[in-house]
Amino acid sequence: MRSLVIAVLTLCLAGPCFAQQDSIRHSTDSIPAPLSWSRVGITAGALTAGIVALHIYQNNAWWANERTKFHVIEDADYQADFDKLGHTFGGYYSSFFFDQAYHWAGLDSSQSALFGALSGALFEYYVEIEDGFASGWGFSRGDAKSDIAGATFYLLNQRVPILQNFRYKWFYTPTNKLIKDQPDIQGQTVNAIEDYGGQTYYLTADIHGLLPESLKPYWPQWINLALAISGYDINSVDLTSGNPFDLRRKAWYLSLDYDLDKIIPPSSSGFLNFILHALGYWHFPAPAWRFYPSSAFYLTFPVSITIDHGLHIGAEPSLGGTN
Repeated sequence: MRSLVIAVLTLCLAGPCFAQQDSIRHSTDSIPAPLSWSRVGITAGALTAGIVALHIYQNNAWWANERTKFHVIEDADYQADFDKLGHTFGGYYSSFFFDQAYHWAGLDSSQSALFGALSGALFEYYVEIEDGFASGWGFSRGDAKSDIAGATFYLLNQRVPILQNFRYKWFYTPTNKLIKDQPDIQGQTVNAIEDYGGQTYYLTADIHGLLPESLKPYWPQWINLALAISGYDINSVDLTSGNPFDLRRKAWYLSLDYDLDKIIPPSSSGFLNFILHALGYWHFPAPAWRFYPSSAFYLTFPVSITIDHGLHIGAEPSLGGTN
């Protein structure tokens, strides 16, 4: 999930380029502005700057002084395969930013979605290749497949009408693993991208869009339903067995979800509309029911709000465990 950083960097570096962009878009009949070579140049420069900045960041955080022969690892036990959901989101969300950049440069929606997904997949694959040359990591086939799956789903999400009613989202709240700097690999420093205990992933469904016309008046446009997956004791370390990751599992939820595009009206500023659309891939705390591995109900999942000698807001404790 480290590649989520490209989304943040692209937002900071390339976001101002979209100031002239139309408000929220992604209908199949989206009409682009004529191809502008100046915009093509700006887009290429901004994306290149973002990718170079990300490479420098990741090299310093993970790859520096760890170069070795290319090697392959499989790490299903490491995060109970929960990290694969993060890799999928990395491919999905980075494709969105590439798509937006290409559309702003003048490609039509079908072209920008295609090249955006290809760019997202290629970038994620590049990260996996670099991991393969790092002694503390390694090339993971499962991670690479998840990256490509995320980019592929993004493309289908934009071009197949029925799939436009679905969206892949995430949310993050820091856990003790980050706050107390408790890395799984000694010598490394925990950052938010590796703090899987604070991450939750959602496949949301636009119920209003899926309902027949006769039933649409009975369901608010801005409320979606979502199937959610989080870690469950995902930061725990079992010192009593041969596998220290035995206690790490995934938990499943049904949750409400809010559609920001339907709640907040479009702005006259193309840049603000771009920000709003980018935030549309983030889930915000909402009522949820956990149905596996045990049943529980939450009002503001995945955030825990307690009042004990003051107001405390943090990640729901069951996500990361007590380690």
